[in-house]
Parts: sequence; structure tokens; C-alpha cells
Amino acid sequence: MPLHDLARRMIAAALAAVDPERLAREELARRGERFEAAVAIGKAASALARGAREGLAPGARRLLIRPQGAPGLLDPQWEQRTGGHPLPDRGSVEAGERLERWLGEIPAAPLLALISGGGSACVEVPAAGLSLEDLVATQRALLASGLPIQKVNAVRKHLSRIKGGGALRAAGDRPPRILALLLSDVPGDDPAALASGPFVADPTTYEEALAAVAGLDVPEAVRRHLEAGARGEIPETLKREDPRVETALLGSVRTAVAAVLAEVRRAGFQAVEGDLAGEAAEAGRDLVARGRSLEAPVALVLGGETTVTLRGEAGSGGRNQELALAAARELAGGSGELVLALATDGVDGPTRSAGALVDGSTWEAVRRAGADPEAALARHDSRTALARVPGALLETGPTGTNVGDLAVYLRLPASR
Repeated sequence: MPLHDLARRMIAAALAAVDPERLAREELARRGERFEAAVAIGKAASALARGAREGLAPGARRLLIRPQGAPGLLDPQWEQRTGGHPLPDRGSVEAGERLERWLGEIPAAPLLALISGGGSACVEVPAAGLSLEDLVATQRALLASGLPIQKVNAVRKHLSRIKGGGALRAAGDRPPRILALLLSDVPGDDPAALASGPFVADPTTYEEALAAVAGLDVPEAVRRHLEAGARGEIPETLKREDPRVETALLGSVRTAVAAVLAEVRRAGFQAVEGDLAGEAAEAGRDLVARGRSLEAPVALVLGGETTVTLRGEAGSGGRNQELALAAARELAGGSGELVLALATDGVDGPTRSAGALVDGSTWEAVRRAGADPEAALARHDSRTALARVPGALLETGPTGTNVGDLAVYLRLPASR
């Protein structure tokens, strides 16, 4: 089978495996419960809400909050709000304030919380003394820093009234039980990191958040707030687990990886899995080196999330496109190899592409098209470079799911 065809089959298999609607429907059917109230938050909110339909009682209170670019839900029973992503905006604050009020209005009955990635930006209420502009400037600095998502979210939680268990506090003692179904896009699938943990206790501290912003250009109001928290002058985020809350993982990047492994094994490939992390360009180089150390035909399938540390003016691209362009440099001039890098939500960074497919011809094709691929890597301008090569960029559109990223190296035997 041609490698490009196999790569596209892998993408389809991965996305089908983490279909939020099916995962939520099957989990709730297994439990046989009916809920009087449900809230869905994040990029997969609409699909999760569809999957929860049979688990909701007639007339159940329903609130859905999603990023503006995520698929909507054509169901008038759900009150819907949208917010910004990757930066919060005024809609995010309006959604956060509505969530606080809504949690105070729901019946004293079990609550279903459907949580997916993207919730950190699309729903927000700044902590006392901070403005939306403070949070936007801080988040912009964090996104450019290359910090892992756990540290980024540690800061977010300590600048917010909703995150770090804040939504649970807003609910008070009204729900006697909360079932949180999670579609994870964070490494390790930590409920406290996913969407910045609105309904779970937070193990991070003001002191850790303050350390994370050291050296970053954040507003003075933010730094003063974190310093006051570290001195104990501001109450910490929720620290004690609430026995009313049960979390259940519906799916994660490991679910998608397993589906890809099954697909390549059916095609007769040796399949090896691993974790995806670190700087995107370095991860692209390492992916090729690791893949070449394995006996062909081979598929090395990694799941997780890389970072991109921006220095100076940057071009257009996302971490998956940067990984793919760096891998293309390693593959240049060869044959029988391919690298796939995919954001499962269909949106790689601030672009409309989901990632890229590259092989031994891609690097030179960029050059022949009039671009300098080496300079593009240095400027974090991967999308501009890859857009010059027909078929290199993956254009799925928003997929309605979100479990992080996949990076795959494929190689055929030299004799084939």
C-alpha cells in the first residue's frame, strides 16, 4: 500500500476512535443513569452533548460552552455560549459568569459535566483585582514560552475564579453528586490539568505559578497577585478532593494511538508506540532518527504534545507543521519514508491546517517553489513553506474531537 494512502487511513482510524459522541453515549448507556443537569465545556462540547442525549432526563438543565471555532450544536434544549481560543476574550468572561450563575440555579440533583480540551480559554472569570486584558497578556506570554501545558495551566488556575476547582465551589452543595466525563488532550490525562480542572481539586500552588512566570513579560498586576498568593494573602485554589465528584476518562491520545497501531499492523507493518513531547523541531528530528533505528516495514507512532518556544518575530504555523518541516529536512533525498504530524482537533496552532504529511521530496520541493525551508524553520514559518507543496498540509477542518497530537514515522523495506 502506498505510504500516503496508509497515512490517510491512519488519520481516519485515529479520529474515529476518539469520536466524543460515541464515547459519551456508550459510557452513559453502560451506567444507566439519568441526570437533571448537564454542562459541556471545550472543543468537543457539542459532540459530547449529542452523546449524552439519552442520559438526560426530560427538561434537564443544559449549558454548553465551546471555543468560537469549534462545531456548534443544533439543539435548542442546550443553552450555548462561545468564548475565545487560544486566548480568552469578552465572550469567555460572559460564558464564565453565566456558568457561575447557572451552577447556582441547577436543581439539587446529580450533575453531569462533559469536559474536553480548549476549556481553559473559552470559559473564564478573572480573579479579583485582575482584568481580562491581564489574562490575555499573560496567556500570550505563556504560549510563546514553550512551557509544558501543566505549568501553563498552573498559572491560569491561579488567575481565575472558575479554574482549579472554582466551578465546583460555585456549585456549592447543590449537586449531591457530580459525574465528570473527560476527553483528555493533556499528557498524563490529569483531570486537574484538563481545561484547567474546573470541577476537581488543584495540586498546584501560587508559588509554582509565580515560578512559571519568572522571566516572562506578564502584567505587573498579575505578578503582584501571584506574589500575594504565595505569601498566603489570597486563598488557594481548591485543594481537597470532593467525595461527590467522580471522574471517568472517555478517551485520550492513547486511544488514538491504539487505533493507529491496529491500522498499520493490518497493513503488515511492525508497530512501535511512544510519547510525543519536547520542542517541535527537535521532536521531528528525533522521530526520524528513532524510526530509522527500527527494522522495516515499521511505523513509529507517538502521541502527546510538543511545544514551540518563540524568539523574536514568528511566521505562520503550528507545532505539528513545525515538527513535520523539521522531519522533512531529515528525510530529504530519501525514499520509502514518510512522516505524519496531526492535531486531532483539526487546528494546529493559529492556522486552518491540522498538520502535515512529508516525505523525502518535500524539503527540495519547498526550495524549488521559491522558499527557503531552513529559514522557515528558524522563523517558525512552517505553514508558509509547506503550503507551497501540494498535498503537504492536512486540511481536515475542526474535527469536533480533541485528544492532543499524533506524530508517525513510516518506512518501507529498501527492496520494495
